[in-house]
This record gives sequence, structure tokens and C-alpha cells, in this order.
Amino acid sequence: MNGFSRAVSVFVAGCILLSATGHAGAQPFGAYRQYSSDLFIHGNFKPSFQRQWRANNLRAQGKDAGEATLSPELLPLAVSSFRTVGNPVMPRRLAAGVRELDAAHRQELEGALLKLLKDYEQLLAQHDEQQLKNNLAGAFNFLFVSSYYVLKNGQELSDVQQKSMLEQINAGIALGLKERRLSDRDKQELYESVVLSGTIIRGLYNEGRDKERPEQMKTARDLAKELLEQMMGIAVDKVRVDGSTVRID
Repeated sequence: MNGFSRAVSVFVAGCILLSATGHAGAQPFGAYRQYSSDLFIHGNFKPSFQRQWRANNLRAQGKDAGEATLSPELLPLAVSSFRTVGNPVMPRRLAAGVRELDAAHRQELEGALLKLLKDYEQLLAQHDEQQLKNNLAGAFNFLFVSSYYVLKNGQELSDVQQKSMLEQINAGIALGLKERRLSDRDKQELYESVVLSGTIIRGLYNEGRDKERPEQMKTARDLAKELLEQMMGIAVDKVRVDGSTVRID
């Protein structure tokens, strides 16, 4: 089983959301379990991301990065965009995978996950970033920024720093799509999965901080660390922020 179909802790959201609504049968947060998922089955962009990180470092040193990699600032965001093939796919699939819940609670979890996707798109609209809707680079950048925020104890990257990382991620995705094709449905499933992960990571951390739950904050950090490494080949101690740019050593 590859790293993207292994058990992923994102289902912790179910326990949080159900506990928040006061169900008598809801599991306490500390007792969450992992569920096997195909969450990132289409998402193995890690090798192309890693090649892009290395190329960016070579360019920063004034060295030849090779023709196989792409100069991030030269690529339009459209290379990472896709057309949706219908209604959201992953909320229902994720909720259906939680067998411990009865039908009514699975439906409620599906609705909560749908709301997280809608909240993300509303956030894009509020920041005049509609071009990142249905865009894989935008989704992965959101996962990176959310994970960085959690692992750096609430430290946010500036807008220009986020843009620097967005361009690099976009180039990495373009590199990966040169080597293998993904259908629009594959891209939609990956987009929804990555957005949900970034939203849940940030939400877990913020709720744990606000309600003084250190174990919940630790879980958010563990999940952020795991997904950054598995999905993007990034260890947070290798992230270098220098003025307006972000580099991955």
C-alpha cells in the first residue's frame, strides 16, 4: 500500500464535529481512531515537488537547474486548474467510511465536511482569490500554509511569501502532470481532500488553543507534520523564509 492510501488521521474531524453538536454517543477527542482511506490515491506529486525544491535552490545559488524543471514565475496558475465533474465527491466518501457511525450521524458528518469546503471557497472570495478555486496549486498551498501555521505555533506567512510558495507548488504540479495525466475527476477528488486536510489541521489547532486542549494541539501538529512530509516532501525545519521568498532545503 502506498503512502497515499495508508491510514490518514483526517477522520479525526468526525469526532470533533460530532462532539461539538453534543451527541451522547460521540467519542471524546482523545479517543479518535484512524481509518483506512484512499484519500490521496491520485496525489503522489511528492517526487515532482522535491525536484522543484532542489531546482529552486540551485537557481537561488545562480546555478543551472536543468531543463527538466520549470521556472515558477513563468507559469500561469491555469496549469493547475480543472473543471469540476459534478457535486463534491469526498465528503460523502469520507463519511461513508466511518462505519462506527449510524446513518444519521454519517449524514451529519457529510454535511459538516461539505461546509468546510464551502467555507474555504468563501475565504477565497473574501480575499479576492477566486482564481484559486478548483486549482490544485491553491489547495496544496493552503495545506502548506496551514501546516506551517500549526507547526510554528500560529505564525502566518505574509501574502508575498505565500505567493512565492504558490508559484513553486504550481510549477511542481505542472512537472508532475507532464509525466502522467489525471482526469478532472481525479483532480477534483485530490483538491477536495487537500482542502479538507488544511482546514481540519488549522481548525484542530485553533480550537485546541482557544479551549486550552494541549493534546488536541499536539494532534494537529502531528497531522500537519505527517501530511507535509508524505504529500509534499517537506520537513518544517527545512523551510527557509527570506524576505519575500520561501525555500525548501
